[in-house]
Amino acid sequence: MIVFGLMKFLTWLLSPLTLGGVGVLLGGYWMWRDNRRRGLWALALSVVWLWVWSSPWFLILFGGALESGYPPADVKTLPKADAIVVLGGGIGAPTPQTHYAELFAGADRGWHAARCYHAGRAPVILFSGAGEGPSMRQFLIDLGVPPAKIILESESKNTYENGLFTQEKLKAMKVKKVILVTSAWHMRRSVMTFKKIGVDVIPAGADYEALTAKGTLSPGMMNYWLPNADCLNKNSMMLKEHVGYWAYWCWMKVRK
Repeated sequence: MIVFGLMKFLTWLLSPLTLGGVGVLLGGYWMWRDNRRRGLWALALSVVWLWVWSSPWFLILFGGALESGYPPADVKTLPKADAIVVLGGGIGAPTPQTHYAELFAGADRGWHAARCYHAGRAPVILFSGAGEGPSMRQFLIDLGVPPAKIILESESKNTYENGLFTQEKLKAMKVKKVILVTSAWHMRRSVMTFKKIGVDVIPAGADYEALTAKGTLSPGMMNYWLPNADCLNKNSMMLKEHVGYWAYWCWMKVRK
């Protein structure tokens, strides 16, 4: 859909690396044109901009705003449901050079879905995501989930389609309530989307990026303030999620 293409372009355009790179280019251009004052200001602001977006303290602040609404919980305290829905985004399919699937940070979603299943929270796991289904199925089997209890939805390419295509399968299964498993920073948009589509969900967050940083770093540590590439990537991901939430919110309001 056009709206999702525009959202991807907007998040790329507003990404910290894109804007920082533009600032550096402008600074270099103005220096070349003998506008030293303007060039130095552009370069200095670009450095500060990239330092902020690459810093752990900013990840804790910015990402924490997304994760704080869905704090970690013991799976045994979750209400029981008819199914566990886990969203894709954390596992890569095997390639000709590799034998097994590659687990990324978001693979915590699969771990948490398996935890919920083994805790008896729901009798079946429905995985939603294009291209990742076979890998996640094998991952869940390796975690002790019986193959017969794993259902795949392999068409969805974004969060809205996760909700839409999952709803169709849930209706066929006569499922009324699900435990929704995804990254905590992605949960706010996911819950909103599923509820708007008409799926009753119990949030079960996983993959806590900001909370993990908060638990391992403190203001008294040098690493708390020093920039690094990993935080730049994670803060860019958080920016995309903030933009995505409000883009989805506006789009769903218009679609009514």
